[in-house]
Amino acid sequence: MDPDEFWDLAQGKGFVKKGRVVAKHADILRWLKSDIGLGHVHSNFVILYIRLRAGGEGVTPHMEGWARSTGYSQFRNKGSTG
Repeated sequence: MDPDEFWDLAQGKGFVKKGRVVAKHADILRWLKSDIGLGHVHSNFVILYIRLRAGGEGVTPHMEGWARSTGYSQFRNKGSTG
């Protein structure tokens, strides 16, 4: 599954509305682990991606730096519509 698919699914579940994350971290984590089947660390990375794509609210500079070091920047400019 690619990052755009996670973004689309999160919107479909109502976790992202109008380009903003409106759900609690724990709710998104539970969904990714139980419905999607990701592990804890991978789920947290997907949540970080979703938060950054939605504008970065609640993301520390350290977290964003880590995400960029792992390849996040290739997805950063796709836009946060929806």
